[in-house]
Amino acid sequence: MTNFFHDSLKGRVVLITGGSRGFGWHMAEKLLEGGAKVALTGTRTVEDMADLVAKADSIAGPGHCITIQADVRSWDDCQHTVKETLKTYGRIDVLINNAGRGSKEYRIDYQGGVSTNFWDVPIEAWRSVIDTNLTGVFQMTKAVVPHMIKRKFGKVFSISTSLTTMIGNSLSPYGASKSGLETAHIVWAKELAEHNVDVNILLPGGASDTDFIPQTMVHGVVGTRGDKILPGDVIVPPAVWLCTDETNSLTGRRIIAKFWEHGAEPDKAFEACLQPKHDHPEIM
Repeated sequence: MTNFFHDSLKGRVVLITGGSRGFGWHMAEKLLEGGAKVALTGTRTVEDMADLVAKADSIAGPGHCITIQADVRSWDDCQHTVKETLKTYGRIDVLINNAGRGSKEYRIDYQGGVSTNFWDVPIEAWRSVIDTNLTGVFQMTKAVVPHMIKRKFGKVFSISTSLTTMIGNSLSPYGASKSGLETAHIVWAKELAEHNVDVNILLPGGASDTDFIPQTMVHGVVGTRGDKILPGDVIVPPAVWLCTDETNSLTGRRIIAKFWEHGAEPDKAFEACLQPKHDHPEIM
């Protein structure tokens, strides 16, 4: 297993939306092991997320983790999240936009052959997916970035999905949210370059063993029903490496986690995840 920790992680403040489970908690665990301080948002109450703080204390000792009840669809919640993180830690070095909603919001049957055409998607479900995956990321990033600009340092990266998923049948709400997310990040990366704030996209590279995918895909089993399910922590190595000083000035890039080369030096392992940079991406 490649050692993807780095001295620059010690004391680094990382804000992770949707950090109470799935990719969010997997990333938080390893960042805590590396010496970082984390602020985790979730829609559960702070009291209901007390178990996370207890786990974090057992990993890194007290004072390395706070939880904030917040929904990225709410601008007030995004502002509150930033305020609470700054009050506790004094700064935000990294924002990981991980909170998201998927096809479980509206699909009738994921594996049974019944699909949901776009005209059958409830308007409320469309709004829920778009407002979380796209508008929510915009709002959270908008709330954090002025602080980073002032400090002339910051890292922002958001969790996306595979290109084939973006255009999958019955996936137009989810695909639209993620393709919009990625094009927005291209613009944000250019606009923030002069402020020394890096903006990137990270994705697992396939369906992964988390609660995010439908329950009909059996967790933990690779190859079930012909679908290769990636480990739930597949996102961790490149995510942690993106939080270090070793990736300073890397911006406007698309990074696929499953290509991380375990056993290689972390810079080489990470390089394998980098997708070619296209100045003019094609949508159709």
